[in-house]
Amino acid sequence: MGKMMTVKVMRHLLKEWTLPDEMEVSWNLDNGQGVAYAEEKFREYLADGWMAFSDEPKGRKQIFSFNPKIERIILMPPLGGG
Repeated sequence: MGKMMTVKVMRHLLKEWTLPDEMEVSWNLDNGQGVAYAEEKFREYLADGWMAFSDEPKGRKQIFSFNPKIERIILMPPLGGG
């Protein structure tokens, strides 16, 4: 079983983004449609500039492609600054 979620951010920082700042998708490796939906959402967020991280006991690392075997994926929004 896997889970993908966005981190909670203040909405006023995301005025130009169309994706919500709170999302959670779960999938089971035995359910091909659920895995396909999770991968679709993953690609959608990355295409919009979000960063993805695997959240595993050995540590968090950035990922660039969807792997349904990762138990927990965290999506972080693009934040400008300077």
